[in-house]
Amino acid sequence: MADVITTKRTRALSAVGSRREVTAGVVLLSLFVFLSMTVEWWAKYSPSEVAGSAFEAPSGAHWLGTDDLGRDYLVRLLTAGQTSLGIAFFAATLALVVGTVIGIAAGLRGGWLDSVLMAVIDLVLSFPSLLLALSAVTVFNPTKTVLILVLAVIAVPQFARVVRSRCLELREREFVLSARVSGVPAPVIAVKHLVPNVLPLMAVQFANTAAIAILVESSLSYLGLGVQPPDPSWGNMIYASQSYMTDFPWLPLAPAGALLIASVGWGLIGEGFNAGRRSLI
Repeated sequence: MADVITTKRTRALSAVGSRREVTAGVVLLSLFVFLSMTVEWWAKYSPSEVAGSAFEAPSGAHWLGTDDLGRDYLVRLLTAGQTSLGIAFFAATLALVVGTVIGIAAGLRGGWLDSVLMAVIDLVLSFPSLLLALSAVTVFNPTKTVLILVLAVIAVPQFARVVRSRCLELREREFVLSARVSGVPAPVIAVKHLVPNVLPLMAVQFANTAAIAILVESSLSYLGLGVQPPDPSWGNMIYASQSYMTDFPWLPLAPAGALLIASVGWGLIGEGFNAGRRSLI
């Protein structure tokens, strides 16, 4: 009896801890999203507008000062947040949808379909993610749409493998076997029985993918292969301001800090979902 009580308390504590992590991550990201999406409403300047002299220090007029062209740095930082967070979110969403479909199809049907799909997934995984992304944006014009597609493609294999692994286990369960014996169509089995059981894994993978996508997109923009100036992104802002690190340290530190906080926010959400999932096992 004592063991049962201890187990319940442990699961309860794990669930509380996971909720705290998810809450902290959501708060961090929500703050960035809110400020980024509303910056056009309350900001006095546009991201490309000359708002003062070059390299003004942070002040009441310009909370993060101005850059080398006299543009308000806070406005550019938050506008860059729209770009970086948006690209990461849509890339992770697209990867989730495509990867889940592939994983369920491979795990539920098995046979030749499983072999073919996993062969394609293994082929994609054989290339380093960053190298694949660099090659793709070098060949194609690095627009926001291209970046979303490239980041989604390199993230699909992880979703597919995780979902397939879970579906291989679920398809041997009684509720799935009975549905198949009863003649229930495969799409109905997938939606009704498999998807609800892989949702926790999908949530964890989604958060982790978004965190990685932010870093990859910023890396590409830093190298000049991502979002192109004058449109700001955290990556190209870091590159453009790194030469002024000694005299104006807030210029590279501000986008680097935003990038770090956004990545940590997604990471906390992923870890919280993962802790909650483990506590239910």
